[in-house]
Amino acid sequence: MAHAVKEGDRVQIVVRDPNAEDAKSGLYYRHFQGLVGTVQKVYATGEVAVDVDLESLEEAIATRHREVQEQMKNRWLDGLSEEARNRLTDAEKLFRLRYVVLVHARDLTAPRETPAPRATTADLFAAEEASLDSLLEM
Repeated sequence: MAHAVKEGDRVQIVVRDPNAEDAKSGLYYRHFQGLVGTVQKVYATGEVAVDVDLESLEEAIATRHREVQEQMKNRWLDGLSEEARNRLTDAEKLFRLRYVVLVHARDLTAPRETPAPRATTADLFAAEEASLDSLLEM
């Protein structure tokens, strides 16, 4: 990027051919190309942790990520006692497995297009409640 990135910046990983240095450092792989996300952490070494938007993943990778997320959620819930599970709020039951990659800052740029803002948990609950209400009115 032309300017230094900071935590919270929206970024996109550049499209380029991986080289021998990438193989040594492990900071760039072909499947990182074009991924969009938010800077989670910037390190003094120039490395940047990017929390990738799941929507920017290739479909096969996104599908596998969702499967693993569901497995981990079920394992977590199964590890809780029935009483503990029943005390969880709907918000606490949400389980999001992040997809974070480590890249060098020089491989980041501003996203080509601004993605639509993500719905918040409150937005999702409100939409679900409205949907249920409309079904009950039928």
